[in-house]
Amino acid sequence: MTVLKGSYQKTPDLPYVPCSEMSGWIDACGEGVADFAVGERVAAFDVSLRGGGLAEYCVLPARFVHRLPGHVDLVDAAGFLMNHWTAFNALVRRGMLQQGEVLVVHGATGGTAAAAIDVARAIGASIIAVGGDDERLAGLRADHVINHRRSSVRDEILALTDGRGADVFFDPVGGEAFDASMRAIAPGGRILVVGFASGQPAVARTNVVLVKMISIIGVEARLALERTGDVGWADFQEMLRWLEAGRIGPSPTLRIPFDGAVAGLQSLLERRHAGKCVVVVA
Repeated sequence: MTVLKGSYQKTPDLPYVPCSEMSGWIDACGEGVADFAVGERVAAFDVSLRGGGLAEYCVLPARFVHRLPGHVDLVDAAGFLMNHWTAFNALVRRGMLQQGEVLVVHGATGGTAAAAIDVARAIGASIIAVGGDDERLAGLRADHVINHRRSSVRDEILALTDGRGADVFFDPVGGEAFDASMRAIAPGGRILVVGFASGQPAVARTNVVLVKMISIIGVEARLALERTGDVGWADFQEMLRWLEAGRIGPSPTLRIPFDGAVAGLQSLLERRHAGKCVVVVA
């Protein structure tokens, strides 16, 4: 959504057709494409931000197209790749989350956060989900939930961890969420900066960074593919193997008919949705 608002760090050229994630059937293959066949079920994730997904047809480099396992629903698959790749890159590669560690997920009712919970469950971490809506929090597959509107996130995390604090924070929110993380992190912990949905980039207190020996780690999953070469793409393929093996899977999606796309995008802007929203074109 930051792309549509013009506030993302990489601004696409206009005119712009939204959506860099899509799924469907292959209608045609270009010259030299031998790994796919017409009619195959695929999902695609265009790391270049060229968009084009909100349309009946979309042309993409073969590298961005991925064959789907038979057990994966086609519509759910449209919302899988970007969110789960962000979560996988953050938790597995950047944050090195380990089995038995405590993970805090801020903005937990959002799509990327739901993917983080899914990946963390596959790793075997203990998960604390933080959000502002009791009903939506209750539907998450987390070990504990905290409503930041009704209680102190710091105090709740410390109480749940016997005063030690959490090992890893997945933060797509920024602002006050980041401040809470700094105050409730365990020695040697990691804060994964995934975004700033609050609109308030945070400032790290370096004295806390020093005395707690913590790491603040930026996560930009697109750049992890564009700038790390074979390492990033090898990790991406590993994530797809987790999908094929059933270790992780698409989160439930809000399905929006094509004629309701504008209203659906507006609900994203106003943060009235839970999880991932997918526009069904046909």
